Amino acid sequence: MTVRWRRRTFDAAGLTEYPAGPALSRLAGEQKVYVTTPGYDNIGEILTSMGVEFEPFRGEFDCNLLFVNCGTADRVDPRALAEYVRGGGCVYASDHEDALISEAFPGVFDFAGHHGSRCQLTADVLDPELRGIIGERITIEFDMGIWATMRDGRAEVLLRSPQGPIMVYAEHGEGSIFFTSFHNKAQLSDHEKQLLQLLVAKQFSTTTHQSLEQTSRALGLSLDAIRRGIAH
Repeated sequence: MTVRWRRRTFDAAGLTEYPAGPALSRLAGEQKVYVTTPGYDNIGEILTSMGVEFEPFRGEFDCNLLFVNCGTADRVDPRALAEYVRGGGCVYASDHEDALISEAFPGVFDFAGHHGSRCQLTADVLDPELRGIIGERITIEFDMGIWATMRDGRAEVLLRSPQGPIMVYAEHGEGSIFFTSFHNKAQLSDHEKQLLQLLVAKQFSTTTHQSLEQTSRALGLSLDAIRRGIAH
């Protein structure tokens, strides 16, 4: 099933009420999204907030984007995942899925164990596209401890906290990998939700070869509203 877009109501700052015209239709028609079952994370809620429809992951990799929730009960084969990305797929994984990512892509990420503490961190925004939208720094709350920590490796750091990288990106073959220690949680602030929406948009931008701003607008995100919300 391809990604489809439907009319939606205002339920969060940064979302438009209607899909954003023909660019959205082209983007929707080209992409197919799978999501694993929720665990400690439920990225499907973020996709739903953006009007993105997706299929549950059932062990197949015939999709453009695969989202792997932290602590999912689904079995994701690391060899098949590596082949999927090598052939042009895009995978997003979070927090305790560091073991899967490390096995599938050895030497790409330098994970440092589950040593993160429950805290509020101010992270530097290193990715130029994200920085142009949300500014140089963003505050993120980790409401649970023992989250996955990282050291600098071969991956590009998108967000860096005093405890090290918390959001990274790497290319592998024709595809790409996004990993974040930060993920969807029960009490998600507006700006954290907007950050995850932007990260989703950035993944779509890598598969459609558009800029983050172009893709965000095609996905119906109001960048001006996001800028205002994060500024406050």
